[in-house]
Parts: sequence; C-alpha cells; structure tokens
Amino acid sequence: MRIITQIAIIINILSVILLSIGFFHNFEQPKTKAVYGYSIAGCMLAYIVALSFITIYGMAVSHNLYSVILFLCVISPFVIGKLVKYETLKKYTFVQIMCFIISLLILLIKF
Repeated sequence: MRIITQIAIIINILSVILLSIGFFHNFEQPKTKAVYGYSIAGCMLAYIVALSFITIYGMAVSHNLYSVILFLCVISPFVIGKLVKYETLKKYTFVQIMCFIISLLILLIKF
C-alpha cells in the first residue's frame, strides 16, 4: 500500500502542476493545446485510479475517516465536469486545483 500511496502522491503533484499551467497559460497553437489535453486526461485518469485504490483500502481495511474526504476528491472531476461551462472554466479549474491540493495534503499527513 505504501508504494501505491507514493505513486498517488507523485501523480497528484503532477496533476496540480499541469492544472496550474493550464490555469495561467492561454494556449494559442492547436498542437500544444492537444498535447496539454492528453496530458491532463492521462493525469486525471491515473489520479482517479490511484486515489480510488487508497480510498477503498482506507474504508475497508483501515476504517479511516479521511478516506471519505479522498472519495469526495475522487468524484470531484465528475461533479465539476457536469457543472462547468466555457465562461466559468477558470473558476472551476481553481476549485479542481484546490481539491487536488486537499487530497495531496491528506495523503502526505495521514498515509
């Protein structure tokens, strides 16, 4: 479990960095925007899978209440994806970055 937690921390840090780049940078070239989109999709998928394993382990084996917060962080991309519009993209990107940072802090402190 320790290895999965370390991998989740690395993926989480990469996701925060990638989301921050997209938050502060406007992509002009379609090719760079496409590469950025694929990178975000890969990091999000890896983030969801790794954090899901940790959440399931925390709820089933350790009976850790912090796993509930991690579960909310896992489902946050889906909730935000349902709510976001083009006009509110920056606001929801900031909220997503905050969710990633909260899950990173929980992983660093409790696991």
